[in-house]
Amino acid sequence: MSYSARTGLHIAAPVVAVVLLSSCAPAGSRLSLSPHRSFTQFSESEINAVSPVTAYDAVLRLRPTALNSAGGPSFAPTVYLDGLRLGGADELQRISAIDIVGIQFLSPIEAAAKFGPTGRGGGAILLTTRVGRRTRPY
Repeated sequence: MSYSARTGLHIAAPVVAVVLLSSCAPAGSRLSLSPHRSFTQFSESEINAVSPVTAYDAVLRLRPTALNSAGGPSFAPTVYLDGLRLGGADELQRISAIDIVGIQFLSPIEAAAKFGPTGRGGGAILLTTRVGRRTRPY
């Protein structure tokens, strides 16, 4: 031990430790470099995992903040089904979740750039069905 004149404390000699880390993955497994789950696009398997009955149930379970329009009806999202404008979020309750293969959420800026001004400032919810996937207009 050495003595520090500055603090008046006894100081132990520094010790250097080297730690070797090995891979935590089991041998033979491959490291997946896929990106984290998206919160703007949901696939058919992700939709089916939450067991929705209607499209409203799917959106409510996957991204509930998309349905909370804090600014009232003028900030509610616009719903599009296979590229066709349906209206507000209440339209989601009329769509069965069985045929939906994809849900995409657009911010207000993205929605205005893609579809033009709609009079709503809440963005857009794009639903793609099995039929719409084959004949997608956009």
